[in-house]
Amino acid sequence: MNRLRTGPARVKGTIAVGCGLVLLAGWQSSPAVAAETAVSGVDLAWTDTTHTKIRITWTETTPVANSLRLDPGDGSEPLPLGSVPASAPNELLVDTSHLGSTSSSAISKIVVTDPSGGEASSPGFDRFVPGVSDPELTVMADGRVRWSVPAATGQDTTPRDPLDLDEPARYTLTLRLNELPHTVMNCGEVTLPSTTEPTGIIANRNKPYDLFVDTANEWAPNGLHGGLGGYGHVSTTALTLSAPGSSAYGVPISLTGTLSGRYIYETGRPPACAETSSAIGSGELVTLQGRNSGTSPWYVIGSTHTVAGGKYTFTLPNPGARDYRTVVANQSGSATATYGSTSASKLVRATTRVMSAKFITPTITYGTRPQAYLWVNPAGTQRAALQFKTATGAWQGVAYKTLYAGKGLLQFPWNRRGTTQFRWYIPASTHNGLPVDPIYTGAFSLTVR
Repeated sequence: MNRLRTGPARVKGTIAVGCGLVLLAGWQSSPAVAAETAVSGVDLAWTDTTHTKIRITWTETTPVANSLRLDPGDGSEPLPLGSVPASAPNELLVDTSHLGSTSSSAISKIVVTDPSGGEASSPGFDRFVPGVSDPELTVMADGRVRWSVPAATGQDTTPRDPLDLDEPARYTLTLRLNELPHTVMNCGEVTLPSTTEPTGIIANRNKPYDLFVDTANEWAPNGLHGGLGGYGHVSTTALTLSAPGSSAYGVPISLTGTLSGRYIYETGRPPACAETSSAIGSGELVTLQGRNSGTSPWYVIGSTHTVAGGKYTFTLPNPGARDYRTVVANQSGSATATYGSTSASKLVRATTRVMSAKFITPTITYGTRPQAYLWVNPAGTQRAALQFKTATGAWQGVAYKTLYAGKGLLQFPWNRRGTTQFRWYIPASTHNGLPVDPIYTGAFSLTVR
């Protein structure tokens, strides 16, 4: 729109008529200046294909100094853009970033003003950048992360304005993570290739990161962090596992550990950023797995939930030697995703459990045949050996006894007076496919009178 403010000249003319010819002569020069300096024809165009600068041009009848401003059209204050002297061409280059952008439907104009107060406006244009919601994050089986957002929408209130590019919105992704160079405190930033699709895949970076998803167009070539953009959070976990090296077969064992997490912590503006870790609270599901050998597959034994401090405990009878590990699965939920983790494996061996090893009658008379009793677990058909300690302190075999259901009673001749120590040796066995280590029982005595 072209406008020439001639109102003040008319007022001056009225006064001149009432006061005489001298004033009238002064009045006659004003409209000539105003007519000669009239500004019009304000045009806008991008300077090149990078769309980082806008060229503003206009015409006027006589070269004069001009001032330019942006009328945002949203009720906010006009933005001064600069001035051009009378000796310069009627042109001003303005950075797109200086004009800013908006997610509203406001119609903006560039206004050029001359010294007499005359002004002209460019065609209306929008500075619209569509907003985007927080992304939906999903950890995939191979460790990559899929992100998705609703397709960007918004009304172009000035279709085919001189700055419209008629291109689909692009999505830009920026990761903030512990990676050199550290550009934001102890975090670095990685910008991924932009895409016109509202979904994509992020490679497994094996570390936590914050994710910024922004829409980008000619008014925000690199997207807008925070204001109109979406925000996601990817963290990692770690599991510890403690277990006894060995225990008696069938005796309860406790496997304990802690679940902790690592994440990017940001605070303040400008942000202070760092990768940090802490124990994960209660209620997280931890699964216990086992395997029968170093080459056999893992299988699920049970599950539990963490308590305060991320601690967890599994208690189970020792079924035989096997490897144990704990696992936390990947988790996905709205704008957060967490990588699961697996603890180091722990081998817990099992030894034969001696339930009873004794003589039925520990004191007998000379010539009586003693009866040595043995009861072990696992209750199999082990071939146990009875031994006695010689006068020199060496152990020597007496006889073998094949157990039945883990029990056996051996009667044997013994014609030595005095007290003698005996013990059983129970060989290694296998129970339900799991090995059980051999063991010697404690010594027990026989006295012959």
